[in-house]
Amino acid sequence: MTKAPHQPVQGNEIPGLIYEINEIFTPSSPVGIADLFAGRTKQITQLISAIAEPGRHAILYGERGVGKTSIAHVIKFWIPSKNRQLLFHRKPCDPSDNFSSIWKKIFRDIHFEIGHGDDLKTYSVDEIYKGDISPYDVVRELKNFKPNDVPVFVIDEFNEVTDAETSILMANTIKALSDEAVNATIIIVGVADNVTQLFEDHASIDRCCEEVPMPRMSTTELGQIIDTRLKQLGMTIDADGRMKIIVLSRGLPMYVHSLGKLSATRAIYQSKKHISEEYVDKSIEEMLSSSQQSLRTKYEKSVYSNQPGNLFREVLLACALTKSDDNGFFVPAAVREPLSKIMGKDIQIAQYQNHLNSFSGDDRGKILFRSGAERQYRFRFKDPAMQPYVLMKGISDGFISNNLNTILSFPQQPDLFSNAK
Repeated sequence: MTKAPHQPVQGNEIPGLIYEINEIFTPSSPVGIADLFAGRTKQITQLISAIAEPGRHAILYGERGVGKTSIAHVIKFWIPSKNRQLLFHRKPCDPSDNFSSIWKKIFRDIHFEIGHGDDLKTYSVDEIYKGDISPYDVVRELKNFKPNDVPVFVIDEFNEVTDAETSILMANTIKALSDEAVNATIIIVGVADNVTQLFEDHASIDRCCEEVPMPRMSTTELGQIIDTRLKQLGMTIDADGRMKIIVLSRGLPMYVHSLGKLSATRAIYQSKKHISEEYVDKSIEEMLSSSQQSLRTKYEKSVYSNQPGNLFREVLLACALTKSDDNGFFVPAAVREPLSKIMGKDIQIAQYQNHLNSFSGDDRGKILFRSGAERQYRFRFKDPAMQPYVLMKGISDGFISNNLNTILSFPQQPDLFSNAK
């Protein structure tokens, strides 16, 4: 029976609880247990519908770090198994891959038998293909599944493929599978703002593909990540501390996992099952000190200046605080309010417009990505993971004053968060 959350943790319980915390808060790897997967109801419904409908396939896309691979991992747990056999295969791509190498990876996991009795031998389908694989070959092989089989092929990190012909051949394969109503579903997963970035000529597969965009997570979904895990651990958390984790994560589940894990661990080492806001604050410092060297290096390059009174740190922090759309983009005018609060005075766009343009240039490491035409520019952090880092660094360095701290406390946080639902 689980103890009351505020009852002190006994010394002999600590190792086991630390193990459980690290097992269920997983910032470095995809979520693999359906019971711990939070939110994404719309995306899950779209994917399940695509799998259920003959001749239908799916393209799952979005920013890096929003949980695309996690949803690809757990989708298999929502497929009804009664009178069906789910055959789930997921293969990640890398820059060395092309159409043939991707399907050879998949075919390596598909087996068939030849012979009888003692002469029965098992082979993998990839052994048949010594040379290149064509869309026709894929269609022929995938036709061999039984009517009660539910074959699902997740081709992950498709954006990593540099071979231009691969997307054309993959689109042709999807179209052919759909035209012949083959009992198999292909799910393409990749980092992109739209399908065109993965399939330049995607018009031919529009009718047979479910487009599934993955925006950043809402406050509700991020809160579910915390709540489901702390419930399993028999732990609780201050409302302010919980919402601080949500806001600092900026819609990226990785940071909820990281701060949740560090905060829970700190509480357990203090023999407590309740996480106070103080533990969250200390976990921010710990996370900053343990962050990837690449993040720290990119941040310092972007804000360094030997000119006294420069505003690069403040402007970048304001960008991290700015309200953005589902893909992380914000307009220059949206930076004005948070920057004015940071500076303690009214700031005009003209005072920081050049900073934004500079952040998207080589001299400052292109920490921001700029899109659109002049006077219609939109910006976002090139690496989504940089946005929470900048925000935590600003808090740690004291750039966020008392009036900004109020929007990092429970009642005001949803107004700050860019994806509040």
